[in-house]
Amino acid sequence: MLPVRIFLVAVSMLSATVLPKNEEFIVITGNKVSVAAGTTLGDINCAYTGSTQKDTLLLNRHIPQSERLKLAIPVKAFNCGNILLNKDFEKALNASQHPYTKIEVVYLNKEGNDYKGNLNLIVAGKTIPLRNVSFYAHPGNGVTYLKSNICLNFSEIGLATPKKMGGLFKVEDELRVTVELQVHKQPKAYSESIATYKNR
Repeated sequence: MLPVRIFLVAVSMLSATVLPKNEEFIVITGNKVSVAAGTTLGDINCAYTGSTQKDTLLLNRHIPQSERLKLAIPVKAFNCGNILLNKDFEKALNASQHPYTKIEVVYLNKEGNDYKGNLNLIVAGKTIPLRNVSFYAHPGNGVTYLKSNICLNFSEIGLATPKKMGGLFKVEDELRVTVELQVHKQPKAYSESIATYKNR
């Protein structure tokens, strides 16, 4: 009987390390990314709105690379308001060589009603680690939007500041990136398995 008991204890300990605990998670159902830059005639804004299948994101722990939320945004899908600005934006981000801008969530921690975490921004072929990025929750009709504002520079990304956009005005070096994640309301923990929840 003793070997059997030892075996059962070992199995119990192994299960405790393998099975998921009551970890919190959020379900991402859409996203919007906006890029704004100051010019001699005021701000210009380029925006992309995308939808995605339900993507579950675990909170309060480092996320393995294979499980990370990754947004792949076609640079040519950004709308800057007119054709000339769209083309200049694509040229500024070197869309011919790097057609996608990507955002990868490395870690997201819940702090009260808001969130803070680490992201990787991949733009023009360069990976820029973003640390302690704050996301603020904005409740909506059946959903919550997590919004974050990030300031970067063309020089920081390794790109030359466009001298003119649309041939009309000079563009400043600073870029203001806004990331919005649409979050579906969901249980706070594993009252049911993530796999079951995602397949609803």
